Amino acid sequence: MKANGELNAKYPNGIEAQKEKLEAEGHTIIKKDRKNMRYYVKDYENSLFDLK
Repeated sequence: MKANGELNAKYPNGIEAQKEKLEAEGHTIIKKDRKNMRYYVKDYENSLFDLK
């Protein structure tokens, strides 16, 4: 996943594989921009961790 919550096309086996794994973890995936078919994790900010 990119910093803005967008799924990363370079993820192994593509966006669909990343989408499946994130949904299995309970995340909601939303589609934006019909033309470019971009997918984002809804409210991703709520799942971020501070790695300090």
